[in-house]
Amino acid sequence: MSRNASTDELYFTTLTVTNWIDVFTRRLYNDLIIENLAWCQQNKKLNIYAYVIMTNHIHLVANVTEGSLGDVLRDFKTYTSKELFKMITNNSQESRREWMLKSFEKAGTYNSLNKYHQFWQNGNYPVVLFTPDVIDQKIDYIHNNPVRAGFVGSAHEFWYSSANPESPLKVI
Repeated sequence: MSRNASTDELYFTTLTVTNWIDVFTRRLYNDLIIENLAWCQQNKKLNIYAYVIMTNHIHLVANVTEGSLGDVLRDFKTYTSKELFKMITNNSQESRREWMLKSFEKAGTYNSLNKYHQFWQNGNYPVVLFTPDVIDQKIDYIHNNPVRAGFVGSAHEFWYSSANPESPLKVI
């Protein structure tokens, strides 16, 4: 994503866990993501129009009021990567802890920009949404992702999605 992306444009973007590891099957990890997206909304001028947190990736339709969406997502990924790594490390109830930590550490060895581990894949795969029809199509795609995955029967039933009217993260 261009660091100079216009604040007037809406983007569809995906943040994916390295090796597609199903981290977001635990509520405490999802809650950290929600908390930090909300922090970015309040402090980094992130505007979220739609979102879903799947087991191993996050979809957003978003833009920023000031600055660059790429910079906001970079900072979000940097912070949440460190915090999620710590949470997994310190979670004695996490049955997959050793396997996940080794996988993140191994992924980090393949990227010279990382010191110890890599939680998120590089890139956010942004797509500029030019028309109202494309915006609606991407929002429908996001909201129906949990239905297609077989997690729920209807999009509004999935807790970590803007399709749910009681979602813990408020959207525009």
